[in-house]
Amino acid sequence: MATTEANPNFHTVAGKSVFRSQDPRFLEYRQNWQDRPKNFFAGEFPLHLDIEASRSCNLRCPFCSTNYEPVAGLGFMPLDTFKKIIDQGVKEGLCAIKLNSGVRGEPLLNKDLPEMISYAKEKGVMDVYFNTNAALLTPEIGKKLIDSGLDRLSVSFEGTTPEVYETYRVGAKFSDVLENIENFIKIRGENKNPLVRVQMVALPELAAILEEYKYFWAKRVDEVAFIDYKDYSKHENLIGDWACPTLWQRMLIKWDGTISVCQERPDFYDLGNINEGDSIKNIWQGKIMEELRSFHKKGQSHSVEMCNGCPFRTTEVLKLDKLRNNK
Repeated sequence: MATTEANPNFHTVAGKSVFRSQDPRFLEYRQNWQDRPKNFFAGEFPLHLDIEASRSCNLRCPFCSTNYEPVAGLGFMPLDTFKKIIDQGVKEGLCAIKLNSGVRGEPLLNKDLPEMISYAKEKGVMDVYFNTNAALLTPEIGKKLIDSGLDRLSVSFEGTTPEVYETYRVGAKFSDVLENIENFIKIRGENKNPLVRVQMVALPELAAILEEYKYFWAKRVDEVAFIDYKDYSKHENLIGDWACPTLWQRMLIKWDGTISVCQERPDFYDLGNINEGDSIKNIWQGKIMEELRSFHKKGQSHSVEMCNGCPFRTTEVLKLDKLRNNK
């Protein structure tokens, strides 16, 4: 039996988690988030959908996956496509959405983003959020996001100085983005929603500034975190009994309505399209997803083309090997 964990690449280092709701339904959702991968139980529908509001980005960060794996086509999700996804999801108890994939795209480039958020909240989605580089987070846009009912916002920001930040967030200016974040917190005011997390990619050369990073951001935002740097060097046929938790938690819908397996390697398996009447539920319970889960559960994820060489899988397998060797 393979080893798995719900959020293996995410680490809070200061502040309080942005998951603060005490609503019983929300607490049940977060418990299921932990339990489903641990018990290799997928349920009837994904707990969460990653919805690619934008496949375009305004920055050119050197560590971004788009530098290592090709991106097929650029575009923005139309509002009517988004509504079809939400309408399908809420009928099946969809709990949460993130308005971008994990590896590409800046959601703030999509002019319909505030309306998308409002629609999802009106339909009853409990947790609506997205990741952003915040370069476009002007006071005007920030006010619209706050009014839309957005639950939380994760801002990607490396370092605490212009020299470090502008090295990694190519195309953005440190002072402008910092001002955007601080203005957003100010506009939010007493409302305290959306909660704001700032996180950096834990590039090896940034390990020395982690304490400084914590201190700098803890007095500005609700949560400070880092995510593991993913190893994009090719590690095909790396054997390891790690199972990807996402197969039991979430699924990706790309900007054009295409239903895909996961946000880590979004262009490997296209399983249908929401605009052609395909059912997320049927695909989630379908043969391909069950076969993928079976390979992972048995510790044979390297046998799956999409997973063989996946940087997320590579990073976690190498982490497990290191942990076991140090015991």
